Amino acid sequence: MHSLWDVLDSGRLANPLGDACLIERHRDAGGDPARLIYLSLGETWTQAAPGLVAALSHGLPDLSHGYTLSPYGLPDLRRALAEYIATTHGLPRPSDQADYDVAVSQDGTRAAMFDFGRLLVRDGAAPPTVLVPAPGWDYPGIFAPLGCRIRYYTLDAARGYRPDPDQVATALERAAATGRALLVLNAQHNPTAANWDAPTVRTLITTALDHRAAVLVDDAYYAVHDPDIRPTNTLGILLEEIRRHPRGATPWLAVRTLGKQFHCNGWGVGALTAHPGTLEALAAQWHHHSYGSGLPLQAAMARWLRDPACEDYLRTMRCHYAEARRHAAARLTADLGFPRHAFHVGECTSYLRLRVPPRYVDETGGEEGYRRLCLDRAGVLPGTGSMVVSGDAHVRLFLGHPRPILDDALDRLALGMTAIRTAAQTGAQGAGTIATGHAERRIRRASLRGRRDSTTSRRAATEAARRASPSQRCSCTRTSGYRSLHPSSRGPAAEPSRRTRSRTPCADAARKA
Repeated sequence: MHSLWDVLDSGRLANPLGDACLIERHRDAGGDPARLIYLSLGETWTQAAPGLVAALSHGLPDLSHGYTLSPYGLPDLRRALAEYIATTHGLPRPSDQADYDVAVSQDGTRAAMFDFGRLLVRDGAAPPTVLVPAPGWDYPGIFAPLGCRIRYYTLDAARGYRPDPDQVATALERAAATGRALLVLNAQHNPTAANWDAPTVRTLITTALDHRAAVLVDDAYYAVHDPDIRPTNTLGILLEEIRRHPRGATPWLAVRTLGKQFHCNGWGVGALTAHPGTLEALAAQWHHHSYGSGLPLQAAMARWLRDPACEDYLRTMRCHYAEARRHAAARLTADLGFPRHAFHVGECTSYLRLRVPPRYVDETGGEEGYRRLCLDRAGVLPGTGSMVVSGDAHVRLFLGHPRPILDDALDRLALGMTAIRTAAQTGAQGAGTIATGHAERRIRRASLRGRRDSTTSRRAATEAARRASPSQRCSCTRTSGYRSLHPSSRGPAAEPSRRTRSRTPCADAARKA
C-alpha cells in the first residue's frame, strides 16, 4: 500500500481535517505514515470492486469525456440508477405518473445534502431546525453553516441504538412551533452499526409528516449489512406513508452513495431520489456551481450496475464484514480485555464501535486523547466514536481491511496498551512510538510470539463462528470473490487451490482465526 502521505500531503497549506492533523503530528514526532494502520474512515485506497475498475478500463463511450447537457447526470447512469433503486428498494419503476424520480449524485452526497438544505432555507421564512441522531455522522457540518439550528435525538445502548419515537415527536413539536423542521434518518446507522427496525422508522416518518417536517434519508450503508439481515427500507416506507398521509408530501430527499458498497469513495457517485419537483429545484442549485463532472466514472458505474458480478461482489463483501465483525469482537474481549458490554457488534455498516476504557478517559482526557494514544503507542488510528455531540467517549474500528491487517492492528493495540500499563506500574516514562526502530522490532517480535503461543482469541473466534445461530451465520457459498475483494493483501488474484475451493469465504476465515 502507498503511504498515507500520498493522500494527505497539502504542502505548506493548512489541512483542516482532524485525522490529517493527527497523522502530521505523528510524522513530525518520528512516526512513519507508511507503517500506520488506518482504522478511522471507511477507506483502504486499495479495494475498489475489481469489476468496477475493469469497467473503467475498457470501452468508455467517447461522449463521457465531454460535458453532459443533462443536469441530472450521465443519462445512461441515471437510467441504470433508476432501475437499481427500484429493484433494491422494492419500488415501482419511475414513470410519468410516479411520485419519485432518480438523479445522479455527481459531486458526492454531502454536496447534495447541502443543496437540499439551501432549498429549505430559501423556501422557509427562517432556517429550519434540523434533528439529527446522536451519536451520528457529521450532519451539523452541512446544515449549521446554512444557519440551521441543530437538535439531537439520542440513540441509547439500552434501546440497541434505536431512536425513541416519543423523544423525536417532542422535538418535532417544539421545532414546528417556531418554523420548519428537517428530520434526518440513517437507518443503517453510522457509527453504531445498528439496523433500526421498520416499525420505529415508520413511526418517525408519520410523525414528521404530521408536523409537516422535511425528511432526509441517508442510505449510505443500505447495501452494507450482514448476509442474513434485511436492511430496513426507509425510502420504501417513506413513499408508502406519503401516499397514505392525508396531508400529502413534505419536501424529502433520499441520498445513497455507491462509494461505501463498492470501495470507491473518491468517485463521488451516488443516487438521489426525490419528488420530481424537488430534483428540478436541486438542478437549478447545481447550475450555480457545477456543469457536472466525472462522466467517465459515471459511464463505468452504469456498466457495473448492470453486470451480474456486481451482486456477487456485494454478497462476498457482506460475508467479509460479518466475519470481521465477529472476529474483532472476540479478540476485543479475549486479547484487549474489553467487557462485552463495552462495544456494540452490530449488523450493518463497516464499523465496530467501542467505549474508551474509563482509565484512559481519565488519563488522556477523552476520545481524542485515546486516539492519539493509540496512534503514538501502537501506530493504529481508530476513528471518532461520533461526529456529533454524544455521551461517553467511544472510538470506532473500520473492518474493511484484510484479516492479516486487522489482526496486526489488534495485536499492536493489545501490546501497546500492555506497555502503557506496565510503564504506569513501574513509574517509567513509557515507550516511544511504534515507528521507532527498537520499539517496532520489539513489538513485531512480541506480536509474532503472541500469534504462535497464544491461541485464546483465535479459539474464541472459531468457537463463536461455530456456535452462531443459522440467522447469524454467513450464507455465502462463493469463494472466488474473497481474495479479489482484497487484492493488495496477497498480490494479484490467483486461482484458488482445490483446498480453498472446498470452503466458503466465511469457513476459510474461521479456519484462519
